[in-house]
Amino acid sequence: MVSSEIQLPEKNASLNTKTSGDFYFKSQHQGAISNLSVLRRSLLFCEMALASYLPLHDANSIAGKLGFTDGKVISGGAVDVFWFQNEFDAVMVFRGKEIRELNEAIQLGDLPAAMAETTGWVIDDFKQMADGIWPAVEAELEANQRQLWFCGHSLGAAAATLCASRCVLSFIKSQPVELHTFGCPRVASRQYLKHVKLKHFRWVNFEDPVPRIPEMKSGFDHGGVEMCVDRYGRLKSPRGVRRFLKRVKTRATELRSPKWDSIDPHLAPAYVDAVFDIVRSEEAKADSPWNSAS
Repeated sequence: MVSSEIQLPEKNASLNTKTSGDFYFKSQHQGAISNLSVLRRSLLFCEMALASYLPLHDANSIAGKLGFTDGKVISGGAVDVFWFQNEFDAVMVFRGKEIRELNEAIQLGDLPAAMAETTGWVIDDFKQMADGIWPAVEAELEANQRQLWFCGHSLGAAAATLCASRCVLSFIKSQPVELHTFGCPRVASRQYLKHVKLKHFRWVNFEDPVPRIPEMKSGFDHGGVEMCVDRYGRLKSPRGVRRFLKRVKTRATELRSPKWDSIDPHLAPAYVDAVFDIVRSEEAKADSPWNSAS
């Protein structure tokens, strides 16, 4: 597994003091990830994103319990990638700084934009994060023969989104099967997101302020299938008119100068709990489409 000699920068002081014994990891993973349902895949990736914040030996231990037999850390300064593998799959877990204060979240709204390499715009700070890690990621991917998955939480989700998109737009034969993100801010313009054909499941916890920034008026947007956990713990994935109405409601909230009470719904443990509750509730329904592997 990952060498314990590698020293990672402390990106999350709170979780960095925890150990694997402080959490009960719920994923039951054997065989290929593609055999799991969509929700079970999301739960696995959410727990892996949480594990990436823990001290290295604990993250390593958890990955082993989740069925991964090999791995390494790719360090990129502002973001690190835990690349865990087994005989079936390779999972790139992007570990950035978890936003833990409301003022940190609000400051994201003032980040400048930069032109993307292909078309459209991306947030400059996120682009720099991706630029710092991409050459090493690209080198690893060129030799990959396993099914490839990307995931990340918070600012790690932003970096995972851009790197997975670069992978899709590159000539690399190893292409991501899916991207799963949790609490991801808006990363790129609509033009860029439409240009990238990426299967992306984007989880949003109820009242998490981070996915609402920067505001829609900035020209930045979200891609992928929104997996929204509402205030009652139900899964909402709006399409068509419902998606349009939700966007109108979100914009109205932004215009009222949002005042957030807490950053707690954004934190990684809160996402694990929310996704696990959705897994349990949907698996109790015989006709839930989310219980399919497709």
